[in-house]
Amino acid sequence: MKKQKTKYGGHPKMKRIQSAYKDLFTILSSTNPFLVPLAFALAVLSGVLPPVFVLASERLMTDGLSIARGELAFSAIVPTMLVFIVSAVLPDLLNLLQQVYVEPQTELIFRSAYKGRMLQKLKKLRYEHYENKESREIIDKAYGRAETAALHLFPKYFCNALTATVATAGTLILFLKIRWWFLFTLLAPVVLERVLCFKNSFNIYEEMETYWEKEIQYEKLEKMLCEPKTIRENRLNQSSDFLIRTFQKRLGGRNREYERYYFQNLRHHFAERNISRVGQLINAGLLLWIYQTGELSFPTFVALAGAIFTTLAENLSYYTNIVANMGYHIKAYEYYDRFFNLSEETYGEAKEVPKDCSIAFEDVCFTYPGTDRQVLSHMSFEIRAGEKISIVGMNGEGKTTMVKLLLGLFEPDSGRILIGGKPLQAYAREAREKIFGTVFQDFTRYSISLRENVGIGDVEQLSDREAVREAMQKGKVLPFLERLPKGEDTMLNRDFEGGVDLSGGQWQRIALARALMGDRPVLILDEPTSQLDPMAESELYSEFAKLAENKTSLFITHRLGSTRITDRILVISKGRVVDTGTHEELLERGGIYADMWKAQKQWYQKKWAQKKEVKSP
Repeated sequence: MKKQKTKYGGHPKMKRIQSAYKDLFTILSSTNPFLVPLAFALAVLSGVLPPVFVLASERLMTDGLSIARGELAFSAIVPTMLVFIVSAVLPDLLNLLQQVYVEPQTELIFRSAYKGRMLQKLKKLRYEHYENKESREIIDKAYGRAETAALHLFPKYFCNALTATVATAGTLILFLKIRWWFLFTLLAPVVLERVLCFKNSFNIYEEMETYWEKEIQYEKLEKMLCEPKTIRENRLNQSSDFLIRTFQKRLGGRNREYERYYFQNLRHHFAERNISRVGQLINAGLLLWIYQTGELSFPTFVALAGAIFTTLAENLSYYTNIVANMGYHIKAYEYYDRFFNLSEETYGEAKEVPKDCSIAFEDVCFTYPGTDRQVLSHMSFEIRAGEKISIVGMNGEGKTTMVKLLLGLFEPDSGRILIGGKPLQAYAREAREKIFGTVFQDFTRYSISLRENVGIGDVEQLSDREAVREAMQKGKVLPFLERLPKGEDTMLNRDFEGGVDLSGGQWQRIALARALMGDRPVLILDEPTSQLDPMAESELYSEFAKLAENKTSLFITHRLGSTRITDRILVISKGRVVDTGTHEELLERGGIYADMWKAQKQWYQKKWAQKKEVKSP
């Protein structure tokens, strides 16, 4: 795989690590300034104790032999024995203190800091990032991995590395008193192993990213076998066996890819992980050679030999584990950095909602980021304040895209969008949020209470039960509200205990009531009724038109049953307005609208005729 240069320059891997730890320590010091010093002290003390244990064990054996020969009183060994016991027991107590205080405190701080930071950033991101595959990957991986990566980097890796460094340095001093070259024979194999492991850990996780991308596909297929909505159809269509076979086939293919990759890297892992073991055997042999020359006492030989295979091996293994997994966690932190480099929405300074909420598109062109097809092509039209407009056209002609630009979710490539005579970009965020009340085709079904589902349309009035109830009344939510077990405080969806499932029509009423919160001057219905039959949709649009009295309102649809109730119709084709007029005017002129009406009129004429018969005396 071709290596890419990062923004850090120089030595990118080390720069990534430095950047990550700088951020971690900034967060910790600003929240709990005593936590890092405490973790540092615990780690250093834990590192000092192993060399003390080696010295105490050597002294204990030497004095024990002297006592056995009658050369020393037993009382003389008591201080050494106490040091031996303390150095053996205290590391576990220090580790326990880290587990019950440092780690939980760090987790709480990181969870609050990282989730809080990311949620604030998510609120400011340009909407285009949510519809861009590359940006979505950055967002998902940063949000899913950054907190876990931070907890591994501190305190786990940091404290283990510090403990291992102090313990290794202290133990090396004991060996240097015997021969100076032990510094090289003990460290050279370890350094070589860590360098190779560090290098390959990054390479491994960069390669594995290509495989992890496929995990999303397997997760989606797995959900198709588990979710209640899909289980119903699976059982009715007897498709469960087919989906299970498909899942197992794809899973088997993925596992074979993993196996091939790991076997390719097996020799690297084997060589890396055994360099230090070979070094241990060599150094033990050297120590035995020195012992045979008579320069070492038996207790000293036993204590130092034990240190090679226990104290040094244990503490140096921390480095192996750290560098073996460092690649993954630093990679996760890189996504976190890239996430915060994603561009944010820009707003103007006009905070007042315009009294004249007219709308104008002036020669607007737009192409979705990352694509080549122009969706809106020199679109121009005007809508007067208080006017009711139907915007019609076949699917895929740019109606919903036009709404996204009007709401400021995307910015046009060229041209201008005016609200009340001012460019949309001139309005501050709070002003924009108070202009539009919108019901989208794929409106959100929040797993919160019914009252909150409606009130979230205007969070400033969320606690005002009367305002929320008024919106419910306008949206005709009250008729089914009374049948719910806890009324407006009933939890919706089955994600929580006591949650209730609602029908599609009931959810549409909730979405409509949500849009009516805040008494916004511009109301937009972007085909939220596509699941309804044409007549039911027409009736709902008629209700909406009454609720939108004296407001600028847009009815986005490819069905034409609602067009008679609006003041004017805009016909969109190939990303531009190709015709405008009333229902009768457009039929007289012919064209796209007339063709659409001819294809759909049988849906409505029978029902309209029945209504006329009912009204006639």
